[in-house]
Amino acid sequence: MPELDVLVVGGGHTGLFLAAVLTRHGFAVAVVEPTPPEPLPQPHDGRNLALLRSTHDIARRYDLWSHIGRVACPVDTVVVRERPGGARVVYRAAELDGHPFAFGVEHAALRNALLDAFRVRLGRGRWHTARLEAFRREDGAVVAELSDGTRLRARLLVGCDGRGSRVRTLAGIPVDVRPYHQAAVAFVVEHERPHRHTIHEWLRPGGPLALLPLPGRRTGVTWVEPQARAREIAGLPAARLLRRLSLESEGVLGELRLASGVGVWPLSAQHARRYVAPRVALVGDAAHGVHPIHAQGFNMAVADIDALARTLAEARRLGRDIGLPDVLIRYERVRRPANTQRIWMTDALNRIFSAEVPLLQPLRSGILHLLATVAPLRRLAAARGMAVS
Repeated sequence: MPELDVLVVGGGHTGLFLAAVLTRHGFAVAVVEPTPPEPLPQPHDGRNLALLRSTHDIARRYDLWSHIGRVACPVDTVVVRERPGGARVVYRAAELDGHPFAFGVEHAALRNALLDAFRVRLGRGRWHTARLEAFRREDGAVVAELSDGTRLRARLLVGCDGRGSRVRTLAGIPVDVRPYHQAAVAFVVEHERPHRHTIHEWLRPGGPLALLPLPGRRTGVTWVEPQARAREIAGLPAARLLRRLSLESEGVLGELRLASGVGVWPLSAQHARRYVAPRVALVGDAAHGVHPIHAQGFNMAVADIDALARTLAEARRLGRDIGLPDVLIRYERVRRPANTQRIWMTDALNRIFSAEVPLLQPLRSGILHLLATVAPLRRLAAARGMAVS
């Protein structure tokens, strides 16, 4: 018999979240990750992300919000502006049910919160600090061979190991990649004025600029530009970087101070042609990657996690082997079409709002004007934006 039900490869946000959820369902789980299970230093590399309401609801259901909520800032207003046309739309939670649209969190803070949840539920003994070298299938199990010589047996191997997934490669699953020739500059600032729990986003030729509220008077910046321009911006001295940000963001936060490192992240979309193979499943960035224009990436991963956990729990309730192809294909049939739609949506938004094509200007302004003036349409867009399904 396998020693484990599920072996999770990857100890980042997705792997930690999945391990905690599966443990809640009563599965025996372990994580393989090359880095030790230690907290990331803060401030870290400047990355930040919005957790949509759907992710908040899943985290609450699995009692993970008690860890995450301590480092997250609720968002109840979203202001979107278009350049150079000047169109503007404001989404307010009060127009719907009054609950936050999303929650802003620093990348490192979220990882540390999920690591804390992992330690509480699984302990350090379920963490293997090593790389996955190979795996094979035998006797109703998958046998994983690790870089430290350890061999682990499990009914199911799950790749949560990012866009360059080793699990996906070893499983022979092809991936389609679409480069955007853009990069995101990410960092955190402290500021003079309160952010008032408001996301500010400017849809600009070249790429969007988003300000995401974080706990306290801190805000996460995600600034997308063509790659050469992004590298130039990231290389500016702090004072010049902040002056340029203040100009681009219309001074909405007042005086600024750099509160993290400044990272540059090349952007692309990618999609695995399959999410499953015999005794293997892919989750999160190992399965799909999107443009950051609509805050989808990690939220799509959490929806994957919920769908996979439910599928495996139902199979076990029926006495089925959780690694069988007909069990795993149910997960793929739920998530791959939904993620395909999200990839198309973010790709279309990026092409419409980031293209430096003057002929698209009326379309861009028209979309935002329509949302600003037609309240039912605005509420529908807000409701759709809060959830990944």
